Amino acid sequence: MTNHTFVIPTYKESPYLESCILNLKKQSVHSNIIITTSTPTEQTKGVAQKYDIEYFINNSGRLGIGNDWNFALSKVNTKLATIAHQDDIYEEKYTENIIKASQKKSDSLLFFTDYNDLVGDKIRAKSLNYFIKKILLLPFLIKSSHKNYSIKKSILVFGDAICCPSVTFNLENIGNSKDLFSSEHKCVLDWIAWLKLSKQKGSFTYINKKLIQHRIHESSETSVSLNSGIRKKEEYEVFKRIWGKGFAKLLMLFYSFGHKDNLL
Repeated sequence: MTNHTFVIPTYKESPYLESCILNLKKQSVHSNIIITTSTPTEQTKGVAQKYDIEYFINNSGRLGIGNDWNFALSKVNTKLATIAHQDDIYEEKYTENIIKASQKKSDSLLFFTDYNDLVGDKIRAKSLNYFIKKILLLPFLIKSSHKNYSIKKSILVFGDAICCPSVTFNLENIGNSKDLFSSEHKCVLDWIAWLKLSKQKGSFTYINKKLIQHRIHESSETSVSLNSGIRKKEEYEVFKRIWGKGFAKLLMLFYSFGHKDNLL
């Protein structure tokens, strides 16, 4: 085992849970795997027992994605932690690359990788949303820039350039992760967390390899939030905090074009 944990937060019935566990067990370097939930079911409990995985129930009464993710990190006993998204696929070399990067960059707050979009059973070759993120990440192709506050922030002020399921946290360096994720948001809680961490001393380490297959489907949280309008509302709120009302509206006009890539 390594000093790394995949923590899988579950919500009610989790159709991708078992396939996610099998995927994580195929990693070239093995990690700890735990499951957390605030909505326990016999199904998730049964899967945890089947694969002999620790299963933690959040009985605090604090509900919502942000609280679920904060609780998930609180149950990790290793230095490195990845919040595993059940419907995404982690390439076999994901953990191996994270471990190697952590050994080279001990000051890192988080590590994140490149990704592919997975639509159905096929990897999508092109998307505007992906292209925008790659443009935003251009400064990070210079590895020495990873610890610079202004450059860390620069990849976030025009949109969220970091693929959330690809992120691994260095819990020893980020300090108190108890309230890392906002309990008031459904969609941009990761973006807000990156902005918060960008102010801290330490690197954001970008691994320029496609080590995640990010699944796009009709019932995903991204698709649901786009269809309901919640995502646009929350993204506008973040842009307004950074740029002010006027420029935020202008940015949303361009940023919303990329949303079409996540609608099926």
